[in-house]
Amino acid sequence: MVSQEFIVKNPTGIHARPASMLTQLCSGLEDNITIITEKGLSINPKSILSVLMGAMVKGMHITVQVEGEHEEESLKKIMDLLESFEE
Repeated sequence: MVSQEFIVKNPTGIHARPASMLTQLCSGLEDNITIITEKGLSINPKSILSVLMGAMVKGMHITVQVEGEHEEESLKKIMDLLESFEE
């Protein structure tokens, strides 16, 4: 398993459009992916409802955990997408 911390920098947080993009990316990956919020909430990023219910707002610390055959590659794709939300 690999993991990486991230601070949500998007001014509007991970709202509907970014949540949809995140869900679409993660659903296409074979690995097991979990996002843990600073409040201890476990989010399944392959579920749009789970992502939206996570209420990830600007400044929130999250940890992305990936376990599977392609975990390093999958984590990089997810982190690249999260970083793109800052723009």
